[in-house]
Parts: sequence; structure tokens; C-alpha cells
Amino acid sequence: MPLASIGSPSPILKFAPKAGHKMIIRRHENVSDKIWRNRGVLLVTSIPLLVIMAMIFFFFPASKPVRDLKAMTIGQLHHQQQPAAAAGGGAYLYNIVLDAGSTGSRIHIFKFEQKGSSLNLISDGFHQLKPGLSAFPDEPQKAADSLKPLLEQAMKAVPAAQQASTGLSLKATAGLRLLPGSKADDILAAVRKFLATYPFKLKSDAVEIMDGAHEGAFAWLTLNYLLGRLGSGPTGTVAAIDLGGGSVQEAFALPSTEATAAPAGYITQLKAGGVTYDVYVHSYLGYGLMAARAKVIEAGREDPSHPCFAKGSSLKYSYAGKEYSIGETIEAGDFKRCAAMALKALDHDKDCGQPKDACSFSGAWRGKPASMARVYYVSSYFWDRASESGIIADKAAIEWKTSPGDFAKRAAAVCGKAVPELTKSYSDLQAANAPYFCLDLSFCHTVLTQGFDLAETISVTLVKQVKYNGQTIEAAWPLGAAINDLSS
Repeated sequence: MPLASIGSPSPILKFAPKAGHKMIIRRHENVSDKIWRNRGVLLVTSIPLLVIMAMIFFFFPASKPVRDLKAMTIGQLHHQQQPAAAAGGGAYLYNIVLDAGSTGSRIHIFKFEQKGSSLNLISDGFHQLKPGLSAFPDEPQKAADSLKPLLEQAMKAVPAAQQASTGLSLKATAGLRLLPGSKADDILAAVRKFLATYPFKLKSDAVEIMDGAHEGAFAWLTLNYLLGRLGSGPTGTVAAIDLGGGSVQEAFALPSTEATAAPAGYITQLKAGGVTYDVYVHSYLGYGLMAARAKVIEAGREDPSHPCFAKGSSLKYSYAGKEYSIGETIEAGDFKRCAAMALKALDHDKDCGQPKDACSFSGAWRGKPASMARVYYVSSYFWDRASESGIIADKAAIEWKTSPGDFAKRAAAVCGKAVPELTKSYSDLQAANAPYFCLDLSFCHTVLTQGFDLAETISVTLVKQVKYNGQTIEAAWPLGAAINDLSS
């Protein structure tokens, strides 16, 4: 009897040898010993197996290669990364929009809660700085670097785990459009390179000069979204006029019959609240308040005493890389004469290729007066000048009912006053704006009444922010751009 069977799990037993017998000792084999002793058999049996395996890999390759996480695109990471859970059972999403305006750069860090197809705004982290990108026409890298403080705010606000899936975009508006030659393109190239150093998602079209139609459409979408006006037909929405620094935009929903008759390029279709809207959108480039100053100065150049400035004024005004000089004003400013200069600057009688009553100003089509009464909300520099001039009596207000005629009254009160008197009488008026106060208010009135044909007494709502979900949100185009980005 052997001491132990090979491969048996039993322990090795010890026996005392009998007299006259030799004791045979067998070494216990381990796995490597067994393989070596049976190497011949293993070699013969393994060759066919290797041949079969090679044929399988050759004729039936793997359908998908192994994906290296480091080689994944930001878009692929976005689909794998789950947004943070919200308290209400939805998910939190973020979107960052940089508004590169003509007078400054602003950042909006939007936080949304997504429940199914519903997108509810939770907050808007807003920060701004001056000057804007167009202030560096010959220094593109300096223009890009000026955005760093704003991006630092975004890095703090967006959780690190969601930064790679958070969209970042920069939309430059009218101020950059007006720079000559390739200056704007050079700045945008430097900005794109700079933004790419941050971990946010940067689409191929994320950095661009936004055309006026999109700017107006986004502003209209923002306003009606915040006011809860979406979901019904055009009569349930409000019209928006936004006075920026380089351009002014108007947007309103039209009945489908009127939209069908519109010339090409004026109607944008938007879907919101389960309804398709035909939205008239037009941006008047060169007619924002800062650009309008230059046009009004030019319009009054032949006048020996420009009517939009206080007596004794002598100024140099720079806009879009060009300098405008105002010689010493001999006579006191005058509202009626200044309004006439503003009307001249509008190029009100320029033909739009349609019947005269369908034209607005600067050769733009606006359509015949709609059968429905429009509710107008006006924003940006309309708000600023109304606030500085005292039209808005409550400093804590975020919206205010007024009329175009109120701008005329305030302009008549300030035109002709010297700068020291203006800064003393109007405590909210910034010193840099004081020399242009008469011009600005006169233009606000003229563009509303002569440009957009609003009656002197019609009620319009000045709006800076809108209350939404307990928050006060700025009623400007960036929110519409964020909603559009998240929906695409």
C-alpha cells in the first residue's frame, strides 16, 4: 500500500517498516512537478487548442475596441457623467454664458433643475467687469486675459464633478462687430484659446460674434420664460425692446398669417411650452446707446453749437476705435433740437423695399400695426437712464411702469444744464455719463416714438430683473442662450 495516493487531499501518513522490508519513500509532488512530468502529453493536446483559438480571433474579431478613459472626448464624458441629484427629485444642471458687450464683460452661471422635459431655473450667478473686449482692439491676448476674474467665479460655483459636462460659451455682441479689419477675429481666437484652458465643455461654435437675430430671439425667450408667458399663442406673450451699447433689438410674436407675409430674414421660429412661435426679430446695428452717441454727434456736426450738450462743453468721445470731437458748445443744450438730431441719426426715411407704413428706421421692415395690442417690456440702457433721471422712483424696484413721454419730460429737464449741476441734482448719475445725459435721454425717447412708433402715452414696463422661483433674475438674452444650449 502506498503512503498516499497522488493528488489525494489526505495528509501524508508515517509508518514504521516491517522487519526484512525495504522502505520505499516517494517525494510528494507539487503542481510544477506534475506539469514537467506530463509535458509531452500537454504539448500534444495544447497545439490543436491554440490553432482553434487563433481561428476564432481571426474570423470573429471583437466588435468594439477597449476604450481608454483618457482618450474619451468631453462629449462622451458628458453622457457618462450623471448630474447631481436635486432636492426635488430632479437633477441639477449648469450652464455658463459670457456676454462680451461693448462696454464690459459679464458672466452668468446658471443652475437649473431638470425634471423630465421641464427645465426650472434655480439661480443665476452674475458677475461683471469693465472694460469690454473691444477696448483692446490691438491687444487680443490682453482682451482674453481680462476674462480671468470671471472664469474664477465659474470655477468656484460649478462643482468639480460637473465642470467637464457644463457648457461654456462666449457671445460677443455689437461692440466687437464694429471693430475694423481682422481685429475682432484676432480677439476671438485669443479668447477661444484662453477658455480652452478651463475644464468646461467648449463647443466648436461656443466663441463667436452673435448675430442680432439670435440676440433678439434669446432676449425674447428669456423674458417670456421668466414671466411665465409661454405655452399659449402669440397674444399671451410680451414684446421686448433691448437697448444695448452697440445695437438695439426688437422682438415680438406674430400671428402666422402676418409671419407668412414677412420678408426673408425677419422671422425666427421658436418652440416653447409645446407651442411654436413665429417671432419677429430685428437688430439695429449701430443704434445701441453708445453707438448712437457717435451717430448723434455726427448728425449735429454742421450745427455751430451742438444741441445735445451743456453750454461750455468740449469733449472727445471714442467708440469702436474711432474718436469724435465736440468743439466748445456756445449755446445751452435744447431737448427739441437734440431730438431732431436723434431722428436724423435714425435715418428714419430710408426705404425698406416694402410699403412705407411697414418700414421702421434705417431701412428695416417691421410690418403693419398688428391687430393685437402688444405689451412692451424695455430693458438695459432704457432702465439705466430711467433710473439715473428719476423716472424710476423706487431704488429697490426691479420693474417699473412708465411711458415714452416720461423720457421726453426728463430730457427737457436736463438739457441745457451744466455738468456740475447735473451731478448735484441727480445723485445716481455717473460722472462719466453726465456730459451725455441730454443726448441719451433724447435718443431713448426718439427711438421709442419715432423708431418703434410707440405712442407718447402708451404704457411700457421698464425691466431689469424678474422674480422667478423666489429669485430676482436679469431679463437679458444670456438665459435664453443657456436654455437653447441645454436643449440642443
